[in-house]
Amino acid sequence: MRVAFLGLGAMGARMAMNVIRAGHDLTVWNRSPGRAGDLVAAGAAEAPTPRAAADGAEVVLSMVHDDDASRAVWTDDATGALHGMAPGAVAVECSTVSPDWVRSLAGTAEGRGIGFLAAPVAGTLPPAEAGELVVIAGGDQDALVAAQPVLDAIGKATHHAGDAGAAATAKLVINGMLLAQEAALAELLGMAKRTGLAPARAFEILCETPVASPMIRNYGQLMVAGTDDVNFSVAGSLKDLGLIAGTADGAGAEAPVSHAVRDSFRAAVEAGLADRNQTEIMRHYE
Repeated sequence: MRVAFLGLGAMGARMAMNVIRAGHDLTVWNRSPGRAGDLVAAGAAEAPTPRAAADGAEVVLSMVHDDDASRAVWTDDATGALHGMAPGAVAVECSTVSPDWVRSLAGTAEGRGIGFLAAPVAGTLPPAEAGELVVIAGGDQDALVAAQPVLDAIGKATHHAGDAGAAATAKLVINGMLLAQEAALAELLGMAKRTGLAPARAFEILCETPVASPMIRNYGQLMVAGTDDVNFSVAGSLKDLGLIAGTADGAGAEAPVSHAVRDSFRAAVEAGLADRNQTEIMRHYE
């Protein structure tokens, strides 16, 4: 298929490479220059704008930071990808964005005769590298069928959540549960250290009980050992928690735990940990 990929950050570049490996004809764009070299060497073409990248593409995917970046990529009057897409093509927003924005974007795309999917992904850099992300899709079933060969290139499974907003909400549920466990584990291991129990030993004992989820086992090891690798940053986590808080508040839903988790990650950012891996929130509690 003729595919365009917009946004070549750490996740996007890996996802785009798997689109090439699956045999699709790929054109890429990134806001900052110099990120497309490996993809071009692997056979991709590079375009100067999202609109140019989307011209002639059957499926266009975006993986960018937030609502504002998504809005610019898709709908900018001069350079937005929707202006370069033909009726019948499918726009796929893989970014973690707000349900309100992605519903608005879906309406804009569909008003132009363009199929639309929200398709945020669960997983960090290793599964992105391996093409084993979990795709949470939302939108029209025909659009999903049309885009599925491309989604199969980036993920090991696709789960249809409902409309575009439902997919965005499902992604926030996943991220919120992950970050709540991280925040709780970090502060409890910090408490253990201050009371004389080594965090490593506390974690070992925890892992011998049913309380330890697979997520706690994996991320807790990184917390205890520390890491300079960044699969997803503390600042990125805080951005997602802001989306969760805004979505809950907008829906009139009580979310005291999510708000408290947001406060924990905000404190870690203020402590200078913004660019560290999300598990390094523990350093704030040591």
